[in-house]
Amino acid sequence: MIPLSLLVGFLLQVSALAPAPPPSSSVIVGLQDGEKLTLADPQFTGFIQTRDNDSVLLYKQKDFHGELKVNNIQRIDVHYRKGRPYDLSVALKNGQKLDVQSDKRDFLTVKGATDSGFVTIKNPDPLSPKIRLSSHPQNRKHDQTIQYLEFPR
Repeated sequence: MIPLSLLVGFLLQVSALAPAPPPSSSVIVGLQDGEKLTLADPQFTGFIQTRDNDSVLLYKQKDFHGELKVNNIQRIDVHYRKGRPYDLSVALKNGQKLDVQSDKRDFLTVKGATDSGFVTIKNPDPLSPKIRLSSHPQNRKHDQTIQYLEFPR
């Protein structure tokens, strides 16, 4: 009986010493219609880019262009104005708030897993773009899908 209890005790100690799996990253996407989606292990393209398992926000503030790691961000509110880069209200995890604009890219695509399967969210969402020649930028106000992004960690 004693050897069995020693074996069980040893197995409990080994399982306690085993490293826990790293927590998976997630993002809560607030859509324009009020719906919220939680995506596990998100992959970004556009003004937020995923590079080697690390995501960065590409932004500009006046004449300054920069990159900010998403790990430092709590929330990003996305505001659209016709013909302009996105205005972004960025709340950092340390409590600081930044008002910046998206840099270089005027779109955002987020891919990730939800409880119901794999999802791709595009902002703006080009469901049925009208093809026509124009001398001014198209108003994409009604094609916007993402209102905000939250990064809980």
